[in-house]
Amino acid sequence: MKRIAILGFMLESNRFAPPCGRADFEERGTYRGADITAQARAATPSIYLGICGFYAEMDRLHGRGGWEPLPITHASSQPAGPIEEAYFNELLTEFETGLTAAGAVDGVYVPEHGGAIAVHTHDPDGEVFALVRRIVGPSVPVVATLDLHANVSDVMMDSVDVQIGYHCNPHTDIRERGEEAARVLSELMAGTKATAYRVRLPLVAPSVTQLTAEGHPYGDLIRLGQTKIDDRVINVTVLSGFAFADTPKNGMTVIVHTRDDPALAKSLAVELAAAGWADHTRYRTNMAALDIAVRRAVACGEDAVVPSILFADPADNPGGGGRGNTTYILKALLEAGVKGCLFGVFFDPALVEQAQAAGEHTAFRARLNTRETALYSEPLEWDARVVRLHDGEFVGHHGMVAGKSVSLGATAVIALGGVELVVISKRQQCLSSDFFEALGLDVVGARSIMVKSRGHFRAGFNHLFPPERIVEVDVPGLTSPNLANFDWRYLPRPVFPLDPDTTWAPPVA
Repeated sequence: MKRIAILGFMLESNRFAPPCGRADFEERGTYRGADITAQARAATPSIYLGICGFYAEMDRLHGRGGWEPLPITHASSQPAGPIEEAYFNELLTEFETGLTAAGAVDGVYVPEHGGAIAVHTHDPDGEVFALVRRIVGPSVPVVATLDLHANVSDVMMDSVDVQIGYHCNPHTDIRERGEEAARVLSELMAGTKATAYRVRLPLVAPSVTQLTAEGHPYGDLIRLGQTKIDDRVINVTVLSGFAFADTPKNGMTVIVHTRDDPALAKSLAVELAAAGWADHTRYRTNMAALDIAVRRAVACGEDAVVPSILFADPADNPGGGGRGNTTYILKALLEAGVKGCLFGVFFDPALVEQAQAAGEHTAFRARLNTRETALYSEPLEWDARVVRLHDGEFVGHHGMVAGKSVSLGATAVIALGGVELVVISKRQQCLSSDFFEALGLDVVGARSIMVKSRGHFRAGFNHLFPPERIVEVDVPGLTSPNLANFDWRYLPRPVFPLDPDTTWAPPVA
């Protein structure tokens, strides 16, 4: 009977966004004890899918009677600013108390994001990993899964045996990486010794350049790494990192884990890093100016023969800490008189309340961002009509929410001229067509769709829009891919593309 502790927290931190705390984690999902196990084995879970994959693979490998899950706490927030110190310390105490109470364990699974910062430290993820190692000791295997936007520190490397990063962006393989964590942890518990080596590149790639589909440099590098897996190599992880964390540990990172072969881990990590750097000039943005995007949206609305277009606002991506409520694009579309446009999802609980007070099918004067004080969250007023009120609960069918329970909070669909705007009360990015279809909106018939998302939406709309009909719009925001727009404080310099003349040479033996 293998006794496996499970704990962790999920946060991608944007240093330029407002701090987050208990309310953010309770809204997205904080699970404890038996609730973790129940969620992990639920038909339509709302918990992190890596945990679901881990349980399923452990059940397959050992049988439900052959291992004992010891779930402690798993807390997730939507991407936001730094985590508040007091709340983070509470989480650490909860992890320590639970892990200590669990007694002797055979292994630990830490489902973590890896891209967090706190108001008092660059490396809260490292603090969690170090806490686990201190309690369980040096001989108990510890395996973590990481978002491919993780920024890895020395402490993280020293505290965990194997760190497993996603292969896909959009992140459609989260469950599979949890399954991989179960296989790796089982191998380590059977006696395999893992050795690792890491190389960090002076490359902080803009978010929209980190796609992993064929023809994209980041995907090419990840796929190259996977060809190196054999009986000597346990795992190859390539992390693009998260620029907006603005930490000294930023930079694209290659980690190779081998079966007790440190020399191979180093040589292979250096080889892959060199291959990644050879492509570094491919990490350049190609976004459309706002006026060009608006003209294309107007053209779609005026001519049914013109193919519909999916527009994205990567600069206000709640999946990267954006507030999901900037009005630059919306205002431009309204002033241009665009027709047949779906727009979502827009985070504004106060606007939902206005719509609820008005009632369905009623006209009212919509006032956007009446409670927001965050940078770029500018107000806007427009005549509107309430199309539909909804509880915001549904089960997804596409992309990253396929089979998952989704909660948007109280939701309103309002018509502003030729734009139907989906307004939500729980901040998050628009991940798929489900975010419109679940509310009764006609996605197929729409002439244009505007989503607040950086790239994860692609997996949830790929059944409707090929890449050539997707346009990323260049506007201001907390997650703008134009990295020169930000006042960086801690980012290692020089880095490409901020510093175009950056050079790098592989480390010597």
